[in-house]
Amino acid sequence: MNEPNDQEEWPPRMGPDSLPIDFSREEAAYQKVREQMVREHLGKIALVHKDEVIGAFDTADEALLEGYRRFGMVKMMFREIRDPDGPDFISLVDVNHPSFRKLN
Repeated sequence: MNEPNDQEEWPPRMGPDSLPIDFSREEAAYQKVREQMVREHLGKIALVHKDEVIGAFDTADEALLEGYRRFGMVKMMFREIRDPDGPDFISLVDVNHPSFRKLN
């Protein structure tokens, strides 16, 4: 998908046969700084526009508002800053299991 310009509608009209929006450019920009973002902003939301990681925000709402303020209604990517080696999801923890250690 091409970048939005004055002739293109944003957001694009989506239908059942529409292709997903291509965020490969934004994803590549994020991957360049991923390690630093994980080190410095773990758990926050990254705002990425085109080839630039704009910053890390406490909430997706803050990132969205900053994106609208700076760029208007354009394609932006929001990414939770997570450790790629960390667990994706922990559903239940058995606090009585011998491997569980309580903090004082």
